[in-house]
Amino acid sequence: MEHEVSALYNWLYHSFDEMFGVGFITDQAVMAWFVVLASLVIFPILSRRFSVYEPGAAQQMLEFGVGAINTMCDAFIGENARKYAKVMGPIAFFIVAANLITFIPGFQPPTGDLNTTVALGVTSFLIYNFVGIRAQGLTYLKQFTGDMPMMVPLMLPIEILSHLSRPTSLAIRLFGNIFAEHTITGVFFMLVPIGLPVVFGPLGVFVSFMQTFVFVMLSMIYIAGALEHGH
Repeated sequence: MEHEVSALYNWLYHSFDEMFGVGFITDQAVMAWFVVLASLVIFPILSRRFSVYEPGAAQQMLEFGVGAINTMCDAFIGENARKYAKVMGPIAFFIVAANLITFIPGFQPPTGDLNTTVALGVTSFLIYNFVGIRAQGLTYLKQFTGDMPMMVPLMLPIEILSHLSRPTSLAIRLFGNIFAEHTITGVFFMLVPIGLPVVFGPLGVFVSFMQTFVFVMLSMIYIAGALEHGH
């Protein structure tokens, strides 16, 4: 099994490396694309087996995930929040899958690379600003200037820095926690390969889901803030 996984990884790496240039593609980038491509294959197959009366284990897990995202949308965004679940759901799945893929021998977590987490942070930044502009039009600019014209020179740079810090904090938080957990687990596995890694397995799963929750929760809070009128 481990040989098959290594062969699959080598094939993916060389395929992407030939497409984009020698040395340009990192291990984590290959893993990120693997998660995306695997999702495009697995979900259509699973959807054919969905049943209203006899749901399987995979369907029940997916329904639990969808229910969790809907509950979070209701709690953090509020009225008419369910429509944003279509955006936040795939992001949440990608992050948790990218975090958990480290438990497959030979695979590296894409979220253990700062490039991946920066891309996710920028995506969240673009989403909530797009939502705000779409919902409020030019009135959304009051998020940055406030209602008092005389305060614009003070408020504008502060709000711009505040908004730019959001994707930065999202990226660094996710990267730091996943990288640290993956590195510590790897070090202890080399030192004590028998017994001790069993303890770090549940911890890794907890960190993976917790960091996904934090990222999605903050993104939803940003969406909720973008929907509010400037004040």
